Amino acid sequence: MNARMKLAVPLMLATTAALAATGYSTMSDPSSAQAPQAQPYVAPADNAALSAPPAEESIASPAPAADTAAQPAQISSDTAVQPIQYSSRESVTVTAPRPSRDELLRNAVMDRLSGDPRLQGRIGVEAYQHTVSLTGRVMSTNQVDRAESMARSVDGVWDVNNYITARVGNS
Repeated sequence: MNARMKLAVPLMLATTAALAATGYSTMSDPSSAQAPQAQPYVAPADNAALSAPPAEESIASPAPAADTAAQPAQISSDTAVQPIQYSSRESVTVTAPRPSRDELLRNAVMDRLSGDPRLQGRIGVEAYQHTVSLTGRVMSTNQVDRAESMARSVDGVWDVNNYITARVGNS
């Protein structure tokens, strides 16, 4: 067996199985068999088109019989496809999560420290349960004290852990 035959046999088996699964091979008159027509997807031009209900959905759902509680539903080739109509579509609003109290407190302290032109250096701010921790390096010991007093002046701060070091004047 050459390589072409090794590939051809599994492809023919897969094609035959696919045709049998779709029901085309069991039709009595092959000339009347028509493949379902695929509808091309057209992207809406604007957001107004997204809110409009679809014109037609083609999801197969057989009409319920009078006594279907005792018998399972069976779909045959004679079952008509009923379009599903949607009355309205609800829009989806995605929002960011609300910041926690600690994040709000940290942001308030960072805003207060970054707004002072007399502070020079890098200061890290962390907040946990009304306690603010300051880390980093500034230019002098006066700036260390100034950063701590500014952090204490923010509403909601109960305690400040100051781990800031000074580059000059640190004795």
